[in-house]
Amino acid sequence: MALDSQKIQIHSNAVQSEIKDISLVDAIREGDQAAFEQLFFEYHPALIRFANSITRSKELSRDTVQDVFLKIWRNRDQWNIHSSLKVYLYQSVRNQALNLLEKQNNRYKLKENLHIDYSPSMNIWEEGFQKKLELPEEDAKRIMTIWMLVEKMPDRRRLVFELHRKDGLSYKEIAKVLDLSVKTVENHIGQAIRYLREQLGQEKNL
Repeated sequence: MALDSQKIQIHSNAVQSEIKDISLVDAIREGDQAAFEQLFFEYHPALIRFANSITRSKELSRDTVQDVFLKIWRNRDQWNIHSSLKVYLYQSVRNQALNLLEKQNNRYKLKENLHIDYSPSMNIWEEGFQKKLELPEEDAKRIMTIWMLVEKMPDRRRLVFELHRKDGLSYKEIAKVLDLSVKTVENHIGQAIRYLREQLGQEKNL
């Protein structure tokens, strides 16, 4: 019964979130600047972090996210999304980041081996859990160890894990954002978890 109630609550939250997103998109399409600002401030930090994981450049990350939001506002009267708002935004940032990198002659390098730098997001995460959650030192140390291990994962697996555990995207959403199959996303998550369990099992101080 408890599990059924939990599933119902999760579904209810998802429906409420979808209704909220639809209302936000409709308001922006009508030129509601307050709604646009709400969208910007709600998603901007996470999108900057995501863009940086692709571009490896703070400047390009800012340009990427700024361009995405500018296009939304300038074309607001024709703005339509065919997936969730979160997926739309992450897809847009990914595509724009790839476009900017292509202009800087990094296309070959990006396609062959997408290199991801997580140090900025690590800083954000570190500040977040230390200040907001006020974790005991032992727990904080364990969490930081986990994310240090995540940095050592293969690039694509690391990005999938990051999107799922830090940004809260579902497997289906990650698959849409990164143009992967859901099964591939599941495999990456499973391999990441197995790797972490193996490594943490060898840590005597944890």
